[in-house]
Amino acid sequence: MAFEHILTDEKLKKYMKSGDYKCYIKLKQEHRALTSDLAEKIANAIKKWALKMGATHYTHWFFPLTGKSAEKQVAFVDIKDKKLITSFCGSSLTKGETDASSFPSEGERVTFEARGYTVWDMTSPVFIKEDGDIKVLYIPTAFIGYNGVSLDEKMPLLRANERLSDIATKILNTLGYTDVKSVHTDLGIEQEYFLISQDMYEKRKDIVLTGRTLFGSSPSISQETYHHYFGKIDAKLSQFMHEVDAVLLKMGVIGKVQHNEVAPAQHEIVQRFFTTSVECDQNRLCMDALDEVAKRHNLKVLFHEKPFAGVNGSGKHNNWSISTDTGINILDVGMASEDTFMLFFTAILSAIDKHYDLLRMSTAGAGNDQRLGGNEAPPSVISVYIGEDIEEMIESYLKEQKNYKAKVTAMDLKTTYLAPIMKDNCDRNRTSPFAFTGNKFEFRMLGASQSPALANTVLSTILADELTLCYEKLSQGKTVKDIVKDNYELHKKIVFNGNSYDNEWTKLASTRGLEDIKDSVTAYMSLLKKENIELFERNNVMSQREIKVRFLSYIKTYCESIITEATVLNNILNKQIIPSLLKYLTSVLQTYKLCEENELNALYLDEICMDINYRVETLYDYSKNLQSVLQSAISADIDKKPIICRDKLLPLFTEIRTLFDEIEHKMPSEFKPFPTYDDILFD
Repeated sequence: MAFEHILTDEKLKKYMKSGDYKCYIKLKQEHRALTSDLAEKIANAIKKWALKMGATHYTHWFFPLTGKSAEKQVAFVDIKDKKLITSFCGSSLTKGETDASSFPSEGERVTFEARGYTVWDMTSPVFIKEDGDIKVLYIPTAFIGYNGVSLDEKMPLLRANERLSDIATKILNTLGYTDVKSVHTDLGIEQEYFLISQDMYEKRKDIVLTGRTLFGSSPSISQETYHHYFGKIDAKLSQFMHEVDAVLLKMGVIGKVQHNEVAPAQHEIVQRFFTTSVECDQNRLCMDALDEVAKRHNLKVLFHEKPFAGVNGSGKHNNWSISTDTGINILDVGMASEDTFMLFFTAILSAIDKHYDLLRMSTAGAGNDQRLGGNEAPPSVISVYIGEDIEEMIESYLKEQKNYKAKVTAMDLKTTYLAPIMKDNCDRNRTSPFAFTGNKFEFRMLGASQSPALANTVLSTILADELTLCYEKLSQGKTVKDIVKDNYELHKKIVFNGNSYDNEWTKLASTRGLEDIKDSVTAYMSLLKKENIELFERNNVMSQREIKVRFLSYIKTYCESIITEATVLNNILNKQIIPSLLKYLTSVLQTYKLCEENELNALYLDEICMDINYRVETLYDYSKNLQSVLQSAISADIDKKPIICRDKLLPLFTEIRTLFDEIEHKMPSEFKPFPTYDDILFD
């Protein structure tokens, strides 16, 4: 049953007194603090619903800086006066306690002062997750240390969204929208993933331990003919996808679209738009559902950004817009007034031009470094696609050509058998990192495994900061047109409507002063810039301490990822690859000897022997070098560790991999140490 396991406000209303329910709704609408008395009444209503649904436990569900979700399940059942009762009070709902020192806190929480709190997020509905006969009530929460420092992904996002709502509402009220009480960002996520058989997955220790292949030559046939993209969904896969949809729908998550992606074994699910904080929660539920349902079908989902070298990687496209509580999408030319659209639109351009480094930082990660700049992903240079029509609209607005209308034309399809269609007023630029698509922006740089929370925290923060400047100028008597002109003329260098994959764009971007931040280490350093710390602090999104926690946590995760890959790579090299090459060499030598005994020409076998022997010797030397560099990375201080990982370990990965990949496709099947790309992607 649709939405069966999510507690909507309409359902909650049935379990509360009318006056109490109205108080709760008004409190949420006016962004006021929850009283302890009302919390008790809400908790009682939630408990009644959860028990009726068959839940036996509840958990505070939160997102520490691990990139995963966390939970601690607590039973509803308790004992009072030697009798079994069900217990769930206001404090059980609003506050939980956990060991903050066991999650990434980078010195903010140490073992002897470990207490941390989870705090109910009223903006995201509670729901029930089902695992067979077990049902657990999930309560979305934020996570903070005992000292009030945020240690999670959600708290900064909620703060940034609230800050954006406050300043955007002030501007809209000034522009005549006096009925607007709040503003929110909306989000729609496109989640890409690979789906392979569980059997193949278990035979590839590199995928099991790192999420990606560390060795493997290109498949015999890949994505060149685009036969897989939007191809027919076979029966087994269709069953899997529809089961995922059913699981999600119970929890209020709507899988709107599903299809085959460009690469073989790659697919995509698109979530319906919701407010940003809710959509971030739902994206985690979507990823969990994909993973859990896959297990029931003897399949394995891969969320790594680049699980297969030479094959398209996976992203998470962040479709983002801004709406009022009265239902106006500010980025929809037809809904907002011309002045309103122009002010917000150019403020976004200005914000991105000033803070492109933070947007790039929000998509950083060892996995995404493998993907960005490939043929399936935007380059690492941040630019904005707005389309020629919007450019013309802005130019006309500044020239005071009143009521410019976007061109809407019917397409001549040269036949009456097809229904007539209208051409959209802008194209879709699939190469742009940040593209306007008619009534929203699509931020295409996020990696498939990443939470969208950080990117949307940055977006809301930088826009709130820019709108604050706009509001100050309006208060000083400047006109909207003056502000739009300043924003556009100073920051239109961030606009690029061409092919972002073209190498010429990188050169052009450099002449415009746009930085190409190619790697995560450089990207993370932008968090520590004085101007960026001040940006987050003056908008009450993150303190300097909270920024430092994130910087150290991100750097640590980056290093741990690469060090783990180096360890796994070396183990596979010594335990699987070199032994398999030696077996192959032994077989060829035996054949060579037989040829000599029978006076057959065996020169080609001699060449094969020489080639195998060279690769074994070289790989053995590489292994010793890799072990040495790995030890230096492990023992290095935190300021040197990421540099060693980036500049020494990663290049070694490529050199070692290349030596084996070049010969893998020549080896007879019986000597190959593990399943090949052909085996995995076309199983």
